[in-house]
Amino acid sequence: MGPSWTLGLAAAMVCCLFTVGEGVAGEKEFEPLPLMTGEDAADAHLRLGVDFYLIDELDVAVREFREAVRQRPGFAEAYHNLGVGLARMGDLSGAITAWEQAERLAPDVVSTRYRTAALVAFNFGIARLHEKHLSEALDQWQEAIRWQPNLVEAHYALGYGYLTAGNPLPAVTHFRHALYWAPAWAKAYEGLGQAYYDSHDYGSAREAWLRAGELDPLEPRVSANLGLLSLQEGNFQLAIDYSRQALEREPTLASAHFNLGLALFRTGEDEASLKSFQNAWSLDPSLTSALLVMGIVKSRQGEWASAASLWRTALQKSPADSERMWLHFNYGVALHMMGETQGAIREFHQVLQKQPDWAPGWMQLGQTFMGLHQWGQAAHAFEQAAALYPRSASFYYALGQARLQQHRFEEAGQAFRQAVKLEPTFWEGQYQLGVLLRARNRLGEAVEPLRRAAEGGFRQAQGLLASMYANGSGVDRNLPLAMLWWFRLGSAEDEVDRVSGGQELSRLRGDLHGQRLSVAERQAVLAGFDVIRQELMSSDARPVFSTVLMNGAPHWQSLQPSVPVLSWVIQLALALDGPAQDTLARWYEEGAFREVGQAHQRIEAYFLQAGKEGNPHSCQIIQRVAQKESAGERGADSSAGWGAAWRGCRIASPSLQFTHKRP
Repeated sequence: MGPSWTLGLAAAMVCCLFTVGEGVAGEKEFEPLPLMTGEDAADAHLRLGVDFYLIDELDVAVREFREAVRQRPGFAEAYHNLGVGLARMGDLSGAITAWEQAERLAPDVVSTRYRTAALVAFNFGIARLHEKHLSEALDQWQEAIRWQPNLVEAHYALGYGYLTAGNPLPAVTHFRHALYWAPAWAKAYEGLGQAYYDSHDYGSAREAWLRAGELDPLEPRVSANLGLLSLQEGNFQLAIDYSRQALEREPTLASAHFNLGLALFRTGEDEASLKSFQNAWSLDPSLTSALLVMGIVKSRQGEWASAASLWRTALQKSPADSERMWLHFNYGVALHMMGETQGAIREFHQVLQKQPDWAPGWMQLGQTFMGLHQWGQAAHAFEQAAALYPRSASFYYALGQARLQQHRFEEAGQAFRQAVKLEPTFWEGQYQLGVLLRARNRLGEAVEPLRRAAEGGFRQAQGLLASMYANGSGVDRNLPLAMLWWFRLGSAEDEVDRVSGGQELSRLRGDLHGQRLSVAERQAVLAGFDVIRQELMSSDARPVFSTVLMNGAPHWQSLQPSVPVLSWVIQLALALDGPAQDTLARWYEEGAFREVGQAHQRIEAYFLQAGKEGNPHSCQIIQRVAQKESAGERGADSSAGWGAAWRGCRIASPSLQFTHKRP
């Protein structure tokens, strides 16, 4: 069995759209609460303060707010915004003083919506978040809620905070609280959908994201998230539609390009997926998942050097640990395929250092050692794989192959036995066990696994078993049974196997027609063809056709010609079935298949082969065709093989006269 390279996608198949950069840590999502614009259009300082705040010029913003309250000491909105700016700069005592003044001046503007203590705690949490102290930020937001349970911004912040901390269940709770107080908040529905998604509650995630889309139809991330969910559910066409919808609204959304690439990859549109991954990578160079899957696309196209280059680049970009493992693994596969086996071994060792209990890593390492003919190290790697995952038949089979190369035959046999015990339909394992037992002269034990493999359709087993029964090698000689296995081998898709099985039966037909067999051999060959005819008449082998069966056989005169029926009739004729041969002769002489592709040529090819073998029935057809051509009744279209067919006919039927020479 050859190398079982399996490239890994790992985490690349799931791309979280609410990343830290786009969500929790981004200042666009979390600002101190809230800036208020004045009702008086003449108050330029308040408006300037807001403008400078929004571009992070905090010192200038605070200066403008101070100027606003200096010019109008009773301006509550300016005091409130001054508190926001001071809190953002870390001056919480100054912020509290400003908010208290705002509350004193206009309780109907501030206190009915926010309590000062809650504002302080919330904004202090924002400050701690900007300093990358997430746990302290969460504590402050909880404190804000204790002061003011309906502070929706604090619930929203807690939702994204818990998502960032990898704890989606409390995130669900806080997003739902936010939506209780603010039921039309699209962003909160986005966050709720992400929390459900991370909790693997995909149905609820879909409902939340669809609601967000209803509330904010122009938000591209909603469509991108729905595309991600469709991708997760295996609905790749819907994922493509949602991702393209998101990109129509925001062409620079890297996550939507990436998810579109994954969906296209899953539908086999490799070139289109590459373009999407390249767009995602150019927009977000930290998105090493794009390089991971691009490499897999290149490997599927056989471009291993390009795949290796992509994976090597991704490894240089400090990917996540889980992704790094897959990159080392795939890079190792690429190096092996390029013949750089030592480099491949180094990469597989990198994988196993990080995850020594990962059985596929040991398996691939063992396959690489097999390529270097380092049988002992390969066997050790396969033993590790089998010990870690003892239910894998392929691991034991690989171990058996390595032990076989070490000439440790008993251990090899044990490994093969374990493989077929775990997976009785592992035909290659059954075959290998039979071959090993036969080589060890344990012929009685060898027949059973070979028979199982042959009945399972394993061609090498069919050919070997046919030879054993034909020659009496390790079994009682049984020519009819050998012929049955040659017939089954002759139906193989592989041309070499098909020709091998067909040649053996052709030789026996030639010996039969040429009177080169003893009486006993003749009886055995006839019995063998009878067995083949019985198999062809079985319901599994017989094609579906509309004719009436009479005593289990077709009513030949009413048999309607079709391509499946033709193939079946030709097989019956080669098994020396008289009615089948007559039907082919009738179809051929009447030209029944002249309008059906190559079917007419297939019938002619049958007669040429049968004539070459000396089949008297076919030779009579050839004689009639030659006579008609000689009389000008048929066109003299030349076909390769007629000369050989005539020679066979003359040998087997010297009384036949051929009056017309074909080209």
